[in-house]
Amino acid sequence: MFVIGATQKLAKELKKDLEDPEQYQDVSKIYQWHANIITVNRRKCLMLMNNKTGLNLTLFGLRKQQFENIENVIKGSLNQLFQLLKIDKGISDHMLENASGFAFTKTTNRQTLGMMNQVKAMVEDAADGLEYEAIDAEEINYITNAELIYGPLRYSTPVETLKDYFEN
Repeated sequence: MFVIGATQKLAKELKKDLEDPEQYQDVSKIYQWHANIITVNRRKCLMLMNNKTGLNLTLFGLRKQQFENIENVIKGSLNQLFQLLKIDKGISDHMLENASGFAFTKTTNRQTLGMMNQVKAMVEDAADGLEYEAIDAEEINYITNAELIYGPLRYSTPVETLKDYFEN
């Protein structure tokens, strides 16, 4: 099960009541995420970040139908992200198997929210001055996971942190 700490803005978009995060304390941090909605070039984008590794995914231009089917959208997009980042198939399969259910809770981790703000700034900077169609979502997701270094991850990238988690 994935536990997603959603911002109020996202909860409103999903038309979901957020659950109490206390009831999911026993879920390993590797299966806990935070999510928010940002607006890029007047289009809604979902930003998702793993609490343990900082692995993140920005989905550009989501429409109402995709928000209604958000769990499948997240699973499919994570699968594509793992392929883009050349994550070992064993790791990606393990993560996706645990995405069989979703619980949406209030946000709980300020450190993750802070890293999400870093990604948001990078995404906005990368999209600045571009037509929406010219935004390279694949490149942005690659950079924020494989090249951007985060202080809370002991000055490592999310990809390195994910691989280290499963190797140790």
